[in-house]
Order: sequence, then structure tokens, then C-alpha cells
Amino acid sequence: YMRQWNILADSMGDDEGPYLCGSEVSLADATIFPSAVFAVHMLPKFDLTPALPPKMQAWFDRLKTQDTAFAQVYNEIQGALEKWDANGRWDTILGAGLRDTADPTLFDKIVAGSIPATIVKEDDKVLAFRDINPAAPVHVLVIPKDRNGLTRLTKSSPEHVDILGRLLVAAGEIARDESLGFGDGARI
Repeated sequence: YMRQWNILADSMGDDEGPYLCGSEVSLADATIFPSAVFAVHMLPKFDLTPALPPKMQAWFDRLKTQDTAFAQVYNEIQGALEKWDANGRWDTILGAGLRDTADPTLFDKIVAGSIPATIVKEDDKVLAFRDINPAAPVHVLVIPKDRNGLTRLTKSSPEHVDILGRLLVAAGEIARDESLGFGDGARI
């Protein structure tokens, strides 16, 4: 999402006018402005700041304060977003209102590197390591690097679909890795 805002910012001219394409309002302004209102309101809830690149932020600030039509659009959208805030609209969305406040677990310490582990697979999202107390000849644990509220499977929600899929794919890759000794009695 942020990459798209940066692409827009890179395509902007050098202060040739208050609008994206110069001195006259364009369909680009009318199309992008409502998304900017939403982005400026929502992205900080996910700890994404600044919400807009500097050139886009300057454009956004100019339109909402210097153009009466855009000011009206801003007030209408912002008013609705504030009502949604007041009604708890975002409270159940992980990262927007719902925060992971559970204490760090043993697995968080392994991810942080403060507890050593024999790592068998690692990428930017998943960590797999040998269990120090195996219940089978080969016992590998596969965990998310950023638990994001997923402290156990019963805590899973639609927001976890991506990481749960990644965990399953990693488990499948690990199970096929003959160098780990998987066969009868292996556990993942």
C-alpha cells in the first residue's frame, strides 16, 4: 500500500499547482483524495507513520484546507470514520484496535535469540527448530516469527490466514527434508 503512495508521489510535478496534475483539478485528485483521507486516519492505527509520503501529504493538506469541495469531502469521510472509531468499528481488527498484550512466551524468546535453538528452517515469517524434549525420533516445532496474537491455535482468526498457510507450507517442506530424518514417528 505504501509503495503505491510512493509511486504517486514520484509521479507528481514540482509544485506546478495545488492538484496532482497542475493548476486544475483532475480525475486523479477526485479518485485518490478519499483514499488519502482513509489512509491518514487508518494507517497510524497499524503503526504505519507517516501515512503518506511528504509530497502526497502536502498535496492532501492543501486540498483539505484550500479547496472547498475537497474540504467538504474530507469532512464527510472523516466524520464517518470518527463515528466508526467511537462505535468500536476497529476494536476487533488485529493491529488497528486489538493488540497482542499477552506476555512473551518461550517461543518469543527463541525468535528473539535469547534462548538458543537448533534451527532447521527460517525465513522472514517462519521459524522451525528441533524440540529439546522430543516426543518422537524427530520432533520439529514450526512457529510464526511475529505471533500477532496467535499464541495458540484457538486464538486464530481470519487475520491469521496468511501466516497459518505459511506455517503449513513450511511444515510440508520440512517433512520432505530427508536430511532431518523424517520417517516413521516424526512429529511437526
